[in-house]
Amino acid sequence: MSQLVNWEDYSSLFDKVPEGDFGRYECLAEIEIRNVIGPIRWACITKQTFGYTQLKECVCNVVNALHDAEHSAQGKGIVSVNNDGYIESYMMQTASQAKAELQKMIRYWLSGTGLVGAY
Repeated sequence: MSQLVNWEDYSSLFDKVPEGDFGRYECLAEIEIRNVIGPIRWACITKQTFGYTQLKECVCNVVNALHDAEHSAQGKGIVSVNNDGYIESYMMQTASQAKAELQKMIRYWLSGTGLVGAY
C-alpha cells in the first residue's frame, strides 16, 4: 500500500510538520497504526473501506503525535504545581508507556470504524 496521506491532505488539516520531514513521519505513523490494526486487516484496506477518511485523519494525528514526542521535552504529564513560586513537577515517561499511550490514542481515533476490533 502506498502512502495513505500525502502532504496536501496533511497540510489542509495541520501545519506542524515541515514538508521535508513529512514522508518520514507519515511512514512511522502508518507503521504504528498497522501494529494496532493488525497486518492482515491493514492489507485489506482500500479507499472503499468503511472509515477510510477517519483512518487518514488518524494518520495525520499520529504524525503530529510522533513529531511532538520527538521535539518536546522528555518530561510528560504535570504531577504537581505550586502556585506560590510557580513550580511544576513532571513525570518521566518510559518508551513503553509512550507507545501504550499512542496505541490508546490510535484506538480512540479509529473507534467506530471496525478497524480495531470492538473499540
